[in-house]
Amino acid sequence: MTSRSAIWGLGLSLALIGCGAGTSNPSPGTGGATGAAGQPGTGGQGLAGSGGQGVAGQGVAGQGVAGHGTGGVGGSGAGTGGLATGGTGAGGTGGNSTGGAAGGQAGGAAGGHASGGAGASGGSGASGGAAACPGLVCEDFESGAIDPEKWTTLMKGGTATVQTQKVAHGTHALQLHGLGSGSDDWAILVVKSAPAALKGKTTFGRMNVYWGAEAAVGLHSQFPFAGSNGSGSATGPAPLPKLRYLEVGSYFGGWQLGMNLLDLSDSVEVVSHPAGKWPTNKWFCMEWEFEDQPDRVTLWVNGTEVGKMDSTNAGSNGSLYQGKNSDIIGGFDTFGIGFHDWHPAKAFDVYYDDVVLDAKRINCPPP
Repeated sequence: MTSRSAIWGLGLSLALIGCGAGTSNPSPGTGGATGAAGQPGTGGQGLAGSGGQGVAGQGVAGQGVAGHGTGGVGGSGAGTGGLATGGTGAGGTGGNSTGGAAGGQAGGAAGGHASGGAGASGGSGASGGAAACPGLVCEDFESGAIDPEKWTTLMKGGTATVQTQKVAHGTHALQLHGLGSGSDDWAILVVKSAPAALKGKTTFGRMNVYWGAEAAVGLHSQFPFAGSNGSGSATGPAPLPKLRYLEVGSYFGGWQLGMNLLDLSDSVEVVSHPAGKWPTNKWFCMEWEFEDQPDRVTLWVNGTEVGKMDSTNAGSNGSLYQGKNSDIIGGFDTFGIGFHDWHPAKAFDVYYDDVVLDAKRINCPPP
């Protein structure tokens, strides 16, 4: 086990990464052609009755393929003093439905009344629409901006922007830019109002990542992380000075998996360095699992396990911290992606796409 002050020359790590191989400069994809709207159904005619109640047929919408189905037209009924009720139009499959037309005011002279049916809501169109989220938190940056309803953005020196030149899928991806000198810098996206189902003792993430070769020069940078605030009396380094967390990071271009406790008077950092290097100048898929029972980090790259950090390869005397190997973090309620470069050496860029966080392993998206 190593104190943060003792390893300041070694660097602290927080690392955020992404999944799924892709090309570095793909041409923008073209959405499929919009399917034709389904043909609207027509409500049946209400049966007239002397003083009776007209009964409308149910309008049925055509099944539009990735288009806009139109709700059925409400039936009209004519009765002497009767009540005609329009049918309810069903939504077209794969499109937006239009409500059924109101039933005609076809009551008889004795004060009849007709009411139109309501169109049911259609599903999302398959043509050009965003894919369904496979986890509890998803971000593909296709809105063209960092969503302030989803993320709290923390920056000092480093920057986080959404761009279109380098993407894994779709037309947009996140670009993180780090400084080349000075004190530590960061650009971090922290999940805002994390879903209750994401909070617990185990959490997973995946991203597509493009890591520029210049990023391999730095001593130590942190990328994805998850943790919770500790109750210790100390205040550690910004931007999350009380955080106890697990992370995936880099160490001179190689992997660093770590545990960090910032609320202690002598901040603790425990790390392991799996064999191999970060892939550079190409998209790759990164997956991680952070556990608090026992405390452990597991990392996969393009679906293959790269390594772990646990009591067998980190800490001292088989213990991660003061004889403990479990419940050191205190569960997970804070989740972040981005980067924190503890000892800037050279300006660099990292790109993220297809970010998913969940309580179970998500796996990489198709290339």
